[in-house]
Amino acid sequence: MTDSVKDCPTNPDAAQLTAATYQRMPLRMLNTLLHCANAMGMARMHLDVDKLMARACRATGLADFGDQRFIEPLRVLVSSTNDEADLNPIGRFLARSNILRLLEARLRAEDLFKRYPEILEQELPDPIVVVGLARSGTTRLHRLLAADDRFLHLKSWETVYPVPDEASFAARQAGKPDPRINTLDQALGAVLYASPQIAAVHPLGTLEVEEEIGLLQHAFGSQIFEVVNEIPSFAEYLMQHDQRHTYEYMVKLLQLISWFRGDPPSKPWVLKSPQHMQDLDALLHVFPGARLICPHRDPIKAVGSMCSTAWHSLVRDNDLVNPHRVGRNWLDKIDRMLHKYLDDRERLCPSENQFDILYADITADWERAMQGVYKFLDMPFTRQAKSGMTDWLEINRQHKHGAHKYSLAQFGLEASEVDARLMFYRERFNIPYERTNPHLIATHKHNTESA
Repeated sequence: MTDSVKDCPTNPDAAQLTAATYQRMPLRMLNTLLHCANAMGMARMHLDVDKLMARACRATGLADFGDQRFIEPLRVLVSSTNDEADLNPIGRFLARSNILRLLEARLRAEDLFKRYPEILEQELPDPIVVVGLARSGTTRLHRLLAADDRFLHLKSWETVYPVPDEASFAARQAGKPDPRINTLDQALGAVLYASPQIAAVHPLGTLEVEEEIGLLQHAFGSQIFEVVNEIPSFAEYLMQHDQRHTYEYMVKLLQLISWFRGDPPSKPWVLKSPQHMQDLDALLHVFPGARLICPHRDPIKAVGSMCSTAWHSLVRDNDLVNPHRVGRNWLDKIDRMLHKYLDDRERLCPSENQFDILYADITADWERAMQGVYKFLDMPFTRQAKSGMTDWLEINRQHKHGAHKYSLAQFGLEASEVDARLMFYRERFNIPYERTNPHLIATHKHNTESA
């Protein structure tokens, strides 16, 4: 095999292949060497919460992590990672490094909150929040809205490194680029080398508009962890436990980012994360007046695309990922998320704060679709907004980084099963079948003949 990454296989034996088949040759060789060292008792890496927290304190010279509610999900995360994730040596190193990054950021953030109490005194206007399943047009909607300068939005580097350090303050004083930008540039370069197919799944870029799931990660309540590693106990913990403390910490980080940037206090944020489907109750706890823009896509297509997204994230750091297990896990999860989301919407969100929009309509005529969004927001769809969106679409044409190729069969799923399981969602929002989806041809033909 050459130094390249193969597409997810479509043959019937796909489930028998190891994830290492999809890893770049130099990384496979390094993992093999490290596995040998581990077998001889060298270079072993066991994650320990207390040691990680102590190391973060030594690295920063600080000791106050703030709200202690993060410790319980962190312990569940570490236990699940140690006991359930089949991480290769590089993956285990990256998992530890990521946790340390988050712990150090919490320490620095708490220090800033004490030194500058005005940070947490800021009032944030009710945001506009795109809430939908992953792969249902949420990124496109989010980035179109972010092209309107009447809204605040996050850049990718701010979601990964939301807490400025002394170098950030110095750079701002000197009128120079924030050093966090260069840090993420280098990190993304490594990510795209190890997983080049990721760019076709979700466009990455240091200065790209990005969702706030990275902020949720700082409270150790983020779905990012379960997309990167197979950690079912942690995933179930998030599903079963109230995440209000995670969202409360997200608000603190938004306040910190706005304070450091000097944002106008009257501008609302435009936010987006598929995780809000699972935690809409927590989102509405911190932003009870949030206006929700809810895109809906053919669930057959959304499930297949989400399974592929998870697969391509998992294979970098995990050696024995089974694509059929990935398919089953994410179909179950999406089913549960949708039921919870619909219940939370009905109980907690006034109907006037909800706007439903079909992915098919966004794809067919984005301008008309956005006019509907702005009517809901009771805002004029200005020439400036339209121009910014047109420019973004021109620069970020679909499949710019290659087409995202996948099939339900790769993940042991059939269109008829997905369709039947999630029919309650399709019927609730009258979601059309995507006729170009090859996995629903037989199902759609059957439905048509039955009608």
